[in-house]
Amino acid sequence: MLKLGLLGHGFVRWTGGQDFLRLITASIAATGVPMELHALLPEPRRRFYEQGLTGTLWHSGRRWLGYEPPVARSTASEPMERIFHGHGVEVHVHRIEAGHSAIARASQRLGLHALLPADSALKPVVKAPWVGYIYDFQHRHLPQYFTSEESASRDRRFKATLSRASSVIVNARDVASDIERYCPGHAAQVFALPFGAAPADHWFALDSKASQLKYGVTGDYFIISSQFWKHKDHLTAFRAFADVVKDYPELSLVCTGSTEDHRDPAYFPGLLQSLESLGITKRVLILGLIPKDDQIALLKDAVAVIQPTLFEGGPGGGAVYDAVALGVRSIISDIPVNLEIAEELVSFFPAGDCSSLAGRLRAALAAPHARSSTEKLIENGQKRRRLCGSRILEAIEFARHQQRNGA
Repeated sequence: MLKLGLLGHGFVRWTGGQDFLRLITASIAATGVPMELHALLPEPRRRFYEQGLTGTLWHSGRRWLGYEPPVARSTASEPMERIFHGHGVEVHVHRIEAGHSAIARASQRLGLHALLPADSALKPVVKAPWVGYIYDFQHRHLPQYFTSEESASRDRRFKATLSRASSVIVNARDVASDIERYCPGHAAQVFALPFGAAPADHWFALDSKASQLKYGVTGDYFIISSQFWKHKDHLTAFRAFADVVKDYPELSLVCTGSTEDHRDPAYFPGLLQSLESLGITKRVLILGLIPKDDQIALLKDAVAVIQPTLFEGGPGGGAVYDAVALGVRSIISDIPVNLEIAEELVSFFPAGDCSSLAGRLRAALAAPHARSSTEKLIENGQKRRRLCGSRILEAIEFARHQQRNGA
């Protein structure tokens, strides 16, 4: 039986990383290959008074005083274990210290045959074969959003992964092309994952009406679920919505996702000013970062997902994966990585073109869409997952083969 270690390092503290771990877990489970999965989740480094005998006494004292031991949580205030639930396979979750030595000890103790995904090159102390992961080359396409130090750091990190990993997975053919463009002559074999959208089983039981009541959402609405970062281009969507809402005064636009962008702290306040100047402040509901299940419940009843992004590392980003999985329409920008999606419910508009986007929104409102049955959505999702999982297993087997042959 194949024993795999799922590395949480670099992924569990941000929503996109959590979604990627869900994709990896569900996809390899869908292949039906007998396997034993172990999630290795890094614990924050403990303070000096929490270590050793002092730490034991410290925690015992807190329990005696009635304090519950802390539970590690994701960025949306959900236990991290939930990342690995509901995929049709049991995942054993282990909390380990941060660092490569802890990964090495855990993989040896558990007898793991391979590790993935590694978001940076693992050191030689890790003896198990491992599969690297490169997310995107945004710093090359949009250098204005990065300092020279940040760009140089990314380049070094990617080149180290491509030189030390036998195999590397990426979210799109577009990223694989960028690797050849910016890191020619690399040693690693690159495996581009196919579009693997599929619903979690419990999504169909989520109560959309309850979530709408919770967040004050009424009537028909579109939804954008992405961070308020400048390259996500919310402003194009706001301008398009402002044009459409003239004819649909009860229509709403729901926005979920973090409102913080450390690269440009003035960006989000500027967007709020734009809403005011466009006269749509009352029709745009900015909910911020909410629990994943609440976001999915809202997405289920949306007229369509809007994805106006100027750059993504994977086709459509997480929201479009979720929309396709649930049979919800998506209206997305025509950047190259998005064009890798070949799904009937996905339509495109020229990136940055608010007039064209407004036309797409009007068309969606004029043509109500009948969703596929739950059974059909699950069946289609499993087909996508199996294809994605098979590709991941190819990358794993390549890494294991290379190690066996001393390459």
